[in-house]
Amino acid sequence: MIRITDGRYIRNVYGTPVVADIFRATSNIVTMIKKGAKEIVPVSEVNTAYSLKKEGYLLFGENDLLPIDGFEYGNSPTQTSELDLEGARIVLKTTNGSGAILRAGEGTLIGSFLNITSLSRHLRNKEVHIFPANLRNGVSTEDNEFAYALTKKIFEPGSNIDVNINRARIGNGAALLKKHKFDADLDFCLQQDTTEVIPIFTNGKIVKMEQSL
Repeated sequence: MIRITDGRYIRNVYGTPVVADIFRATSNIVTMIKKGAKEIVPVSEVNTAYSLKKEGYLLFGENDLLPIDGFEYGNSPTQTSELDLEGARIVLKTTNGSGAILRAGEGTLIGSFLNITSLSRHLRNKEVHIFPANLRNGVSTEDNEFAYALTKKIFEPGSNIDVNINRARIGNGAALLKKHKFDADLDFCLQQDTTEVIPIFTNGKIVKMEQSL
């Protein structure tokens, strides 16, 4: 069985949880792990991030697409893809995605179009609960289109999801990125299957799934 529930209102989790904040948190997390990050700690408060910076963590994040004072980096997977993050410990504070991961809790898998086929393969024949992170003031086209695309690929391996990617490209989240001149991130996040990495949230940290098994 596959359930899809708005990530802003997580009360119960059934089966394996998957969080998707396509523009841009979960796409950025997948990119961080691909680039060699050891662990990513999602936080909901800026002060928590500042306290972890004292322990040697790099701070990534944004608030309503704007930079956060004292953070080394924003939430751009395009920027992340150019960094050497081998062995890095990272804190991530974003507007919607980091909070959704914390609400979904232990065992949450991180979904994006970048890793959708490997994720769908892992989830086949499992009970799955997908949580589109959405926006503070409403649903986001891209997160929900990802949920539909992942469902399609779980049930029908090899399914064509171009229609879902195209809808995401012209949806409300895409318009928001364009408004703030993040066109490069829009294109980056809608790439399909650039990696087989599956990040998992466990013991308060996001790591490469194999590390937690």
